[in-house]
Amino acid sequence: MNKKEALELFHKYDDPIQWDYPIGFDHNSAVSRFRHFASEFDALTGVSHKIDTESSIQDASFHSQMDLGSDLLRFSNFGNMVSITPNHQVNEGTIALVLKLCQENEYFFVPTEFAEMPYTGENPGVAGISSWWIRYFDWV
Repeated sequence: MNKKEALELFHKYDDPIQWDYPIGFDHNSAVSRFRHFASEFDALTGVSHKIDTESSIQDASFHSQMDLGSDLLRFSNFGNMVSITPNHQVNEGTIALVLKLCQENEYFFVPTEFAEMPYTGENPGVAGISSWWIRYFDWV
């Protein structure tokens, strides 16, 4: 994904009214897909990673996250997007595995550098939205 593709994806799913999830969002289905992804990731790495989902994540534009050590992989409520927390220290091998599983599971992996770009959408948010990261991958 390049910068132009990321911006197109961001604007495609930006809703000027809904800030935490889009109308028609199937939370149960999204969590089920996430759990499948996490299970595959654990099987391929041979490590059980801590996950947070369902009632542990509220008032957010994402529904689930997986602990990658010092960083988190977050799954957005919008457009099947996935990204790693800003300023991450995730190694290239882990990123390659995330990319592979995203492709196989029909997620869009958004590089953090693009998610951190200034927000140029139309949603005012609850307290303002300064970046696409906040719009799609953070508490809002």
